[in-house]
Amino acid sequence: MNVKLLILPVLIPLLGGICTALLPFRSGKTRDHFTTGVVLLNSAVILAFLLSRPSGTLTLLRLTGALSLALRLDGLSVVFLALIGFLWPIAIFYSFEYMEHEENLPRFFGFYTMSYGVTAGVALSANLITMYFFYELLTLVTIPLVAHDGDRRSMSAARKYIIYSIGGAALSFAGILMLYSRTGCTEYIFGGSASAFQGDSFLLIAYLLTFIGFGVKSAIFPLHAWLPAASVAPTPVTALLHAVAVVKSGVFASIRSTFYAFGPALLAGTWAQKTAMAVAAFTILFGSCMALREQHLKRRLAYSTVSNLSYILFGMSLMTVNGLTAGLSHMLFHGIMKITLFFCAGTVLCKTGREYVPQTVGLGRKMPLTFLTFGIAGLALTGTPLLPGFVSKINLLHAAADLENPFAMAGIAALLLSAVLTAAYLIPMTVRSFLVNTEASPSFSDQDKDPGLRMLVPFAVLVAAMLMLGIHGEPVMDALERLITGSL
Repeated sequence: MNVKLLILPVLIPLLGGICTALLPFRSGKTRDHFTTGVVLLNSAVILAFLLSRPSGTLTLLRLTGALSLALRLDGLSVVFLALIGFLWPIAIFYSFEYMEHEENLPRFFGFYTMSYGVTAGVALSANLITMYFFYELLTLVTIPLVAHDGDRRSMSAARKYIIYSIGGAALSFAGILMLYSRTGCTEYIFGGSASAFQGDSFLLIAYLLTFIGFGVKSAIFPLHAWLPAASVAPTPVTALLHAVAVVKSGVFASIRSTFYAFGPALLAGTWAQKTAMAVAAFTILFGSCMALREQHLKRRLAYSTVSNLSYILFGMSLMTVNGLTAGLSHMLFHGIMKITLFFCAGTVLCKTGREYVPQTVGLGRKMPLTFLTFGIAGLALTGTPLLPGFVSKINLLHAAADLENPFAMAGIAALLLSAVLTAAYLIPMTVRSFLVNTEASPSFSDQDKDPGLRMLVPFAVLVAAMLMLGIHGEPVMDALERLITGSL
């Protein structure tokens, strides 16, 4: 495919979302069909790009002689594009049943579709300036989704999201400007454009600013509070926020700045690397502990996301190809596992009105397919063998063990303790949902049952994907390593 067509994965959802929000469709079903067509078309275009892998750069706008807005498809882009191209159609299909009784649906599906295009822009960015542009645009198009319900809690969550995002943007932009002032370059080069400036404290400060700034969307401690608050949004929104769009853009931006801008040659062994490793390890444990004590189901999953995002950042902070490969595998696998868990939680909320973990006791007998799916995804996230979470976690442990320094060892301890805590906050909930005889409980009604096909089909597709990735984990890891090193 011609490199000039790289704009299509960005443009199709942006224009389609605007049409969804503004056009006077004859019925909600017609609008749903149009939205489905836009999303499926964009995923088909993404698939075509992944298969053809066009080389070259598409310059959208030349800002100065050295700065431009440009798109390019490289190995790292392939990983992120594959994730969003696979999950977005599933999410839109699920959302039709979830949102069918909600208000302001044209606006909702308009912004929901536009966010697909903006996330594709983050994935396809050819340099830090372009990524920053789409990264901030992603905040703007997701704010209306967080605030969709329009009540006090939703507006409060949206304000918190804006404040945190603006603060993070300021820090990351400062770091980018500092990098540019020293190196005169913002283009992506595997190994980093700053690799020749070893020992430069100015660049180490710049890196830390970008790590913290992009770390806002990655929900590092103590900049994580916006993420649990955003769980008040409709579940199709939180599922994408926590699995694909916003938080994965955060870790993707951190990976870009670490390996493709500043570079391991500059960072490895420095106080900047040790700070990143320490923050990631602490956030892993903090998120897991908070998830264990949280009784609101969606917020429990939100704190789980806080923890798991730092699995990815920890792998990145090892500054090795093995660490990056393991981190990318967890980015990919976590997206599928976490969107499944959120879909199940959203189904419980949508069909029964129950929001809290104690309210799910015995509910598995009324909603067996929902809780069976939740249980499989929970086992996967815990790190059970033959499921994808095991593949990424064991490779993270191996990559950290190869480094043999105290911060890596602390990270190993955090990963192991987090696996135990993950089992403690997910598996007993699934077991208790099936153990209580619901027939003897007056708190359940005949309306408490599994959802329709628009929710069950996504469950089946996601479970099949988890099983396939778990069984074929080694080829996936090999493909990821070849993609990031440019040999595939």
